[in-house]
Amino acid sequence: MASDVVFNAKEIVKALEALEPGMKKVLVREVKFAAKPTISAIKSAIPKVNPFISSVRPVANTRGRLGWGVKVAADTVKPSFKTKASKKFAVTSLVSIVVSSPATALADVAGKGSGAVLNPVTKSYPYKDGSRTHRTTTQGQKMIKHLRSKNASNFVYPAAENSLPMVQAEIKLILERYAAKVNRKLN
Repeated sequence: MASDVVFNAKEIVKALEALEPGMKKVLVREVKFAAKPTISAIKSAIPKVNPFISSVRPVANTRGRLGWGVKVAADTVKPSFKTKASKKFAVTSLVSIVVSSPATALADVAGKGSGAVLNPVTKSYPYKDGSRTHRTTTQGQKMIKHLRSKNASNFVYPAAENSLPMVQAEIKLILERYAAKVNRKLN
């Protein structure tokens, strides 16, 4: 989705903080508050029940990094505000919305690919005194098929898509208001 470009955000924030200490904190708070509609839309779209549970395996994954809501609650969604430039990309997002749960992220993107096994055997990797390979399994294909049959994947972005234009416009207005404050005080 195309969005507006704000130039020199880092300089604006730095000048704002130099003119009035504590204003950066207020700016960030306002921007994060403006992102609330998108965050609540995403939270409401995240399944309350583990989508990986099937009739074949009715026991939930209750441990490990990818356990549904084990270390991080499945509906943990947070806004992030950064003015630091990206080292990889020419355009950097000022505000991002992060889904913190690895299990939720996996369930969300699992059904988007084809699920086809590209290589029947893994690449050779070091193991004890030598190296070894093993055959790839069909577990991933089964998981994707299960998630697609329950319509339990691809829920984060479609939920956020409706509220994004309004939130982007509101954040742009907030940034313009603070940029105007900096310009007034400098001139």
